[in-house]
Formats: sequence, C-alpha cells, structure tokens
Amino acid sequence: MKPTFLLICVVRDQDAIRLVDALREKQISFTKLASTGGFLREGNTTILIGIDESRREEVVQIIRSQCERREEIIESAIPVNEPIGPYVPQQVKVVRGGGVLFEVPIERYERF
Repeated sequence: MKPTFLLICVVRDQDAIRLVDALREKQISFTKLASTGGFLREGNTTILIGIDESRREEVVQIIRSQCERREEIIESAIPVNEPIGPYVPQQVKVVRGGGVLFEVPIERYERF
C-alpha cells in the first residue's frame, strides 16, 4: 500500500520516546531525526511518517495521546534588583509537551 500522506511531527525528546514506542506497537513505520529548537532550548525530535489515508486519523490520535501539553515547574534564576543584582532561584510554571504536526499530501512515492 502506497502512503498518501507524509506526516512531519516535531515533539520534545521526552515525548518522542513514548511516541515511537506507541508507533512501533501499532506497526507504523517512521523515520526519527534529532532536531533543536523551542523556547526552553531543549532537544526536539522530528518524526517522519508516510501513511495511507485509511490509517491517517489513527496515527494523528496516537501522536496527540503521547504528546499532550502539560504544565511543569522549573527552577529559574531571577534577578532581585533588575537589571543587575543577585539572582535568586524561583520556581516558574511552564507549559511543556505538545508539538507541531504537518501533513503533506504525497504526489509520488518510490522505494528503492
């Protein structure tokens, strides 16, 4: 069966571990690439999935379930007397997880 869509999914490294396990469990082929970016300057993973239209929604649901957004508390150093002064550790709530999913229709597919 030829894939009809290329799904390009960019997620946090921590979410990618769960995502690739879930994809393997459902026997969905993918290519995993290391990437960098984001507000927190943490590692990302880009996953390429060629998928037939009949399984597209299943794959999108797997991605959503494994890469949900969530709030986490991190330590951040904030200056006491801005702009210059001693830094005091503060706990800051940030939203992590989630990702970006691009769906590209495939016009041509060749395996060699």
